[in-house]
Amino acid sequence: MRDGIAGPVSEQQLTYLTRIGHNLSRLTRIINQLLDWSRLDSKNEVLCLAPVCIETTALLVADSLRAVAADKSIALEIVHAEGLPAVLADCDKLEQILWNLIGNAIKFTPLGGRITVDFRATSEGFVQTSVADTGCGIDSSHIGKLFHEFSKVPSTLPSAQGAQLGLFITESLVTLHRGTIWVESTPGAGTCFYFTLPVASSKAEGSKVEG
Repeated sequence: MRDGIAGPVSEQQLTYLTRIGHNLSRLTRIINQLLDWSRLDSKNEVLCLAPVCIETTALLVADSLRAVAADKSIALEIVHAEGLPAVLADCDKLEQILWNLIGNAIKFTPLGGRITVDFRATSEGFVQTSVADTGCGIDSSHIGKLFHEFSKVPSTLPSAQGAQLGLFITESLVTLHRGTIWVESTPGAGTCFYFTLPVASSKAEGSKVEG
């Protein structure tokens, strides 16, 4: 309908249709998060591991979220990393990890802010990804609660209020990948989430991990 296939669409109608689309996407994500939480809680989550280019995956996720970022005039940048090795990951779950972190950054970043995603290979055989924002930041007293189920972190932004499952699911998925995740934040200046995933060996083939 937004493309005018069913007839001319006014600017006001386009605004309403866009909002409906965003809300439907939000409800779908909430339902999917509850299903993921249920699988993780019952130890029934299965990863199908294969070599994946994490930068390409991040670009795909960013393209899906640019309209949401644009609504708040937020600049979203994926920094190219030359010669970055592939990671051993479940492609769908990696998308979910990046979607949760980038989406979370958009949620907690005020109008006109900036989000930067970059990558580097570590000497320990991992690829480290960072998602940095210029948002409201998180007080140190709340850092330890971020990855708890249904955590609530106070925010000055009304859109960022409420309990969340996304970061709990994100940490669980990173851990299933044999990676680690952590966060650094300065109140009033911004937050940066980091996570690592193992580099795929040159002989890596598809495999499964259950958790």
